[in-house]
Amino acid sequence: MEEAVVMNRVISENIFSEQTQYLADQRLVELRGWIIHQISYPVIDITFNKEGRAGFRVRLLCQDWDGKPPSVELLSVDGNYLIRLPQGSGVLNSGHHLITRRPFICSPGSLEYHTHPSHIADRWENYKNRSGFDLGGIISQIWSAWGITHD
Repeated sequence: MEEAVVMNRVISENIFSEQTQYLADQRLVELRGWIIHQISYPVIDITFNKEGRAGFRVRLLCQDWDGKPPSVELLSVDGNYLIRLPQGSGVLNSGHHLITRRPFICSPGSLEYHTHPSHIADRWENYKNRSGFDLGGIISQIWSAWGITHD
């Protein structure tokens, strides 16, 4: 089971702020079709859009970042929890997570992955300092996984 990790709030907030600065780059956000609803510690709330597709919203809850990975909530554009996910990506798991009882991101970098009984041996510490596992990298991985799905 994951050990309880509690980050100093000031350190966690500083890392969060440093890693979310790029989201102020409107060109990147527009290029990717993202709508930013909120970026304030400890929450990142973004809708992914693509022409001809229903939007897909994710809310990352980043308490204790980066001692723990963010919890990722999968939402409809209006902010309700999704009960059905787009198909075609093993990352978007339509099964119910034992803790949240909702569909979840089944990929390293999400709290739900690292707390799932199938993956508890695959510890967050194995990823957290690797390229692509900062907050921007985790968001980009989820966005890419959604991009290959179909409604």
